[in-house]
Amino acid sequence: MLDFENRGGGPLRKSNLLKLLSIIFAFALIAAACGGDDDDSGSSSDSSVLGEDSSEEEASASASASEPADKEEDHDHSDDDGHDHSDDEDHSDEAAGTADDSTMGDGAELWESIVDGGVVEADESAEPILITLVNIEGTPVGSFPEIREGAEAAVQTINETMGGLNGRPFELESCVHGLDPNEATACANEIADAQPNLHIQGIDFFNPLLWPTFVGAGLPVLQTVPIFIEDFDTEGILSTEGGCVSSFPTAMEYGVETLAADKFVIIYSNTAPGLVCYEDTEARMIQQLTDEGKIAQEDWIGVVDASGDPTDNDAVVQQVLEFVEGAENAWVFFGIQASDCNEIMSALAANGYEGGIVTSGACRDDSVLANPASAGVHFGSNLGIPERPDLWSDYKVKYYEWREASLDRYGPTVPQSAFMEVAHDVVITGLLQMIMFDAMGGDVDNDPAGFIEFMATQSNMHRAGSETPLDCTTNSSEFVSVCAKDMGYYPWTGPGGQFEYGPLGPSNLDSSELILRAAEGNPRPTS
Repeated sequence: MLDFENRGGGPLRKSNLLKLLSIIFAFALIAAACGGDDDDSGSSSDSSVLGEDSSEEEASASASASEPADKEEDHDHSDDDGHDHSDDEDHSDEAAGTADDSTMGDGAELWESIVDGGVVEADESAEPILITLVNIEGTPVGSFPEIREGAEAAVQTINETMGGLNGRPFELESCVHGLDPNEATACANEIADAQPNLHIQGIDFFNPLLWPTFVGAGLPVLQTVPIFIEDFDTEGILSTEGGCVSSFPTAMEYGVETLAADKFVIIYSNTAPGLVCYEDTEARMIQQLTDEGKIAQEDWIGVVDASGDPTDNDAVVQQVLEFVEGAENAWVFFGIQASDCNEIMSALAANGYEGGIVTSGACRDDSVLANPASAGVHFGSNLGIPERPDLWSDYKVKYYEWREASLDRYGPTVPQSAFMEVAHDVVITGLLQMIMFDAMGGDVDNDPAGFIEFMATQSNMHRAGSETPLDCTTNSSEFVSVCAKDMGYYPWTGPGGQFEYGPLGPSNLDSSELILRAAEGNPRPTS
């Protein structure tokens, strides 16, 4: 077993801190810059979905209460998922058939078959599948233990209920570090030496420093939250989460094409990720739409907001009001942190703004939803209409109840968050990919290049918990690492109300084509 030490908490050299302070402080607001890759579970916990008691009586009772399968499974997983289905136990009445590979991506039915197959423990005596994680924790300006705990919960569930990989247990080794790039680099070197079967990159302020080490070592890498240009365009790493890449191009399309704004304002953060994401995933994308004649050059504008500083709100709102004067269908978009969303919404309302507002998922928290100015705002969400299980599919209800039970079973020590759920889903996605790679004759131990190529060349990949398949083959050279490029938008009725379907209905807007067109018409400037 690797002996990864916790490198957080050591003193920083003053020179390093001064050089990094502006970037580090900015990245404490990662969720604001990349907001939108949120989660909408809202489901109550149900430990039975994990089969906490493996007795045949309780399994049978759970099965009889479930909806019968509407079709037979297409796969026999007795050979490829570690489950022995040769016993006499009858699972014919279990809830099955809620997943569909053809519409949700390859791996959805696999997940359901494993869960419906009953509790299967991994063989702890078997050689483990090594999973590694790098994450920043324990610093006053950036600490994300929920990422690590989400991954740990997924590994525990895999080992205790899902049978691991053909009986082999998962072993997670986390390397946690603080604000020192040397600590982050040391983590990368140790993990490269360990040669894990899969590396999960948590939230890290030093990703650009680490990618060459991971790629050079040939490691299969899945990201949780892509936030840098290098996270977007480094070959050999992959992200099933979109971050800025799913949040912002879709918002440009939504405002210009779906809502047909005659004046469109983009409010963006002055933080390092905010500036990067604005230039790369907002300004370039709306400029492409402008060049295509879908909005006039003079009809859109970017307005910068001082993150965490309410003293500039009046100036921001004044710019908005002056720009939209005389418009018949003005819309403002912002993907900034929730506190800034709240303040700007209130300031717009107080100053008589009568146009529409669209936000990323970063703005969707309880404080914002309780603000009277939030009524009618369209919020982004990549996993369907938020907090409306009455409108969810059977699959979504089933998955979210199962995941909630997984997290509860683990017993996290920090509050559950979207980041915790994202990390959990990424690990589960990794498991499904390993099972399918193994089933087709792949070698997860000796062919890491083949495994990452297997994932990167999929055109119908299931992202755990999502009903929208990922197509990694449409990635442009500018976003070669990011497969998720879709987002839904849902109006909020106001405090005490609910989300409703908007112009898109239950569908997500996919900006893959816009991103490809922008790569040709408005390419990223080379430095």
